[in-house]
Amino acid sequence: MMYATTYTLTGKRSKKRTAKLLELFGQRGSTPGTVAHYVFADGGGGILIGTEEALGRLYEDATYYSPWMDLSTRPILPVEDAVQISGAWASS
Repeated sequence: MMYATTYTLTGKRSKKRTAKLLELFGQRGSTPGTVAHYVFADGGGGILIGTEEALGRLYEDATYYSPWMDLSTRPILPVEDAVQISGAWASS
């Protein structure tokens, strides 16, 4: 199983606050199982795609990063799988 975590930055933005967040990210590194990590072009947050092997670390990361961002994590599946499931359901 895979998951998508969407995050939005919170609080007042400043160079000092951003530097602290980047320092923390440098210390913690990428979450194991990360498949992709994109940031929104407006600078307001981003999205992380990962595998279930990292769910414990994802929870830990959420506690570390909570002073800087709000996070929302949801399970995801490829659209091809969803179409097959929906097709089987619709034909029954």
